[in-house]
Amino acid sequence: MTPPEPPHPTTSLDIDAVREGLEAAVEAACEAIRGVMAQATMRVGHKPGEGPVTEADYAADDVLHERLMPLVDGARWLSEESAEVAPLIHGEPTWVVDPLDGTREFLRGLPEFGVSVGLFVDNQLVLGAVGLPVQRQVFSGLTWGDRREARRDGVSLPQLPEDGLVERVVVSRHDYERRRIHLHIPYEVYPMGSAAVKLVHAATNDADVYFSTGPRSVWDVAGGVAVLEGVGGALISIGGKPLSLTPQRIEVPPYVAGASADCLELLRRLQSKL
Repeated sequence: MTPPEPPHPTTSLDIDAVREGLEAAVEAACEAIRGVMAQATMRVGHKPGEGPVTEADYAADDVLHERLMPLVDGARWLSEESAEVAPLIHGEPTWVVDPLDGTREFLRGLPEFGVSVGLFVDNQLVLGAVGLPVQRQVFSGLTWGDRREARRDGVSLPQLPEDGLVERVVVSRHDYERRRIHLHIPYEVYPMGSAAVKLVHAATNDADVYFSTGPRSVWDVAGGVAVLEGVGGALISIGGKPLSLTPQRIEVPPYVAGASADCLELLRRLQSKL
């Protein structure tokens, strides 16, 4: 069960040039984060009702805005850390950005954080990237017309197998430590920070499925979902239906992510517990 391929876009975007610019922008944002990490001290604040925010978040956000906005004429901007440059308009090209997904892990000194960027055109996710500052890796994914592809540091990633064989499941630290979800999953389960990082693990088959029992924000997942869809994977609701992201709907409901057959197998095994 894979999401339907979008129609051939009517826009005149040079998607390959935009992709290269996106990868370069994400790498520059990773470098900005590494620069803050190298400082002796770091400013940390808190967003009301949410979580911590650091100068690394803002530094990466500034770099991404400066580098991404010129790539697509008239693009809108939706970032976790900055206001919209212009009001969102349904169907208009829109960058959806989390400059540092996994800020808590970042502050704890764990390497499980990343930069997440997605580009929506005609209200469909067509391009995205995830940067891992500590690992010095950049992943990108493309779903454009009849093209569906992903790469890591410029090297193509293979398509995911659709064998329905689930062995490894990745979950959030909250799901693991507080909800103790691993006690209900009959597979090897390991916790990890950052939705973007977990989606990359699903896209590279380091994990068979990423299972999220709670909602996420669209900027948390847009970059990783683009990479996942580029290798033939899908985002599926716990009810078993494909999920489509849109900039107009910030909250993404609970989901499983990976090869469709693997996701459905996990849901089947958990049916009595969900």
